[in-house]
Amino acid sequence: MKMTFLKRFAILSLLVSLSVMLSGCGSTSVFDGSRSANEGGFQMDYAVLNREESADLYLEEGDQLEIRFAHSAGSIDASVGQEGKEPLYRGTDQKNGEFSLPISEAGTYHISVTGHQAKGSVSFTRVPAGE
Repeated sequence: MKMTFLKRFAILSLLVSLSVMLSGCGSTSVFDGSRSANEGGFQMDYAVLNREESADLYLEEGDQLEIRFAHSAGSIDASVGQEGKEPLYRGTDQKNGEFSLPISEAGTYHISVTGHQAKGSVSFTRVPAGE
């Protein structure tokens, strides 16, 4: 009877150890990269982006928001808008490219980027009016 208990204990210990060791296998990173947000814009470079990243940016009327998408894997969705209003820009499954978004109203704009197994970079750069 004592041997049966020891065998059960050994098997249980082995199963617990295996489950602990294997729990880390196959886990998916949600973000591996760098991000920067300041009064001049919002930039990210990432080896993995599998979540939403966002920043708030104050823009003046007449400013331009230069937007650049460059990714080599996965897909990204992006939006730019003011709280409580329809987004000024919304794009899903963004392609690589650059464009400017004219700002017609001063205020704080919420910039959101959501990655789906994405690898690459995005930038949203404020260009003050008259520059």
